[in-house]
Amino acid sequence: MNQSEKRRKELLESTRALYRDSRIPPAVHPRYGNVYSDLYGEEAPAGSLGLRVVLCCILFAAFVMMDYKDVKIAQVSSQMVTQTIESDSDLAEVWKDL
Repeated sequence: MNQSEKRRKELLESTRALYRDSRIPPAVHPRYGNVYSDLYGEEAPAGSLGLRVVLCCILFAAFVMMDYKDVKIAQVSSQMVTQTIESDSDLAEVWKDL
């Protein structure tokens, strides 16, 4: 390695050290939580996917039960739920109804 190569390498390392921000960890997507904890020793924030999946399964089971046994819950039948889901709705109309 000649002098110019050594000088370039020193300048590169000093520039990297100058602009390195090791105090603030980067924002990390939840799917990379394991990598985040390996690199920074911190636990990534937990998500709510599991809770949402359980809630959706419970609601779906209630809908299937309503449909199978022709049960009305709060004066709502499964046919009304299906019609409401299938209907086109305008956001302005929904906002007025609230």
